[in-house]
Amino acid sequence: MYNHHMAENALLLRLKEACQLTDACWAAYTFREGDAWRLGDTYHLSRAAQSMLLEFLNEPASATWLGGALTGGRVRSRSLSEKLPLTCGRVYAFPAGVMTLVVVGCKTELDARAQRIWKLATLSDPFPPPSPGEVSLLQQTVIELQNTQQELQARISAQREAEARLIQAAKLAAVGEMAAGVAHELNNPLTTVVGFTELALEELPLDSPLRRDLELVLKESRRARSVVRRLLDFARQGETSRVKADINEIVEDVILLTKHLMQTNNVQPVIRLGENLPWASMDRNQIKQVVINLVNNALYAMPEGGCLEVETACQPRYNRHWITFSVRDTGVGIPPENLQRIFEPFFTTRSDRGGTGLGLSVTYGIVTDHGGMIEVESQVGAGSTFTVWLPLEETA
Repeated sequence: MYNHHMAENALLLRLKEACQLTDACWAAYTFREGDAWRLGDTYHLSRAAQSMLLEFLNEPASATWLGGALTGGRVRSRSLSEKLPLTCGRVYAFPAGVMTLVVVGCKTELDARAQRIWKLATLSDPFPPPSPGEVSLLQQTVIELQNTQQELQARISAQREAEARLIQAAKLAAVGEMAAGVAHELNNPLTTVVGFTELALEELPLDSPLRRDLELVLKESRRARSVVRRLLDFARQGETSRVKADINEIVEDVILLTKHLMQTNNVQPVIRLGENLPWASMDRNQIKQVVINLVNNALYAMPEGGCLEVETACQPRYNRHWITFSVRDTGVGIPPENLQRIFEPFFTTRSDRGGTGLGLSVTYGIVTDHGGMIEVESQVGAGSTFTVWLPLEETA
């Protein structure tokens, strides 16, 4: 429905904007009613100035000038007498419709650009309907903008992902450098403790009341030495032996190794191995360690039993192909506040059950050293999925 009040406001706004763009002093919408000119919307005209303008428009000397603008359909202008205090030296009349004009007061003559602005401002319809060609162009522009926005969002996501991996790698490098020194300092005294405790137990009678305490010392010393060994594995930057290997064969070896552990924990394995997968360049022992770590984590996450799914595939990403393997459990899941920290060294939620917080850190280091990626999706109470992406060579 046409709103007359909105149309008036739109016209007044156009008068104001046109004055500002052309440095005009004032503007008024005028229309012929009977034998006299009347004023509609005006901009920058006081009541006294409006009365003076009406007298000027209705005086006999203005009839020919205004009539020429109406009948000729073109802009007309004339100078104003200095006796007429309308703060301008020249006045223009722009046709605005049937028996309607827009009168503009200026200090100087309007150039071609300014006259064009006023012709646009005097259109009777402030929002003329677009032509079919303009509609098609607008639709095409919208589609292009949407495509550009999607591409930009994809690039931003990729950049954030790369930045997150870079930050994580930097953190691991810093911790690894520090851990190497600490581990070497701890390893020697721990070896001494284990060795002398074993010797003491050999000399101690079986019924000695000290045997139980010494056995506890030996057990905890060995556990501490195991932690140090894993810490050294995490920090070590030694050379790796890369060969073309079949990821399916590695996964099958790990399943055989952990089959008994799955049975005792009431976990049902589901193995989905991709067919005819290309071989990727990898260190077999390191990647086997990655699979073992992920399977062990999944088993720890299902203390009451559940389903463990292991799947391999070849998938495209970032304009190249990757070998992927995922380990999915139906366990307790990972809280959102812990997801960003699970690959940090020594971060663990199983410290009361012997967790050291190094398994996933070692896993992350091995995968990134292979030029790959590791991702995790988790929902509390529903389980977690760890997916490892290993790159294929372009010739593979």
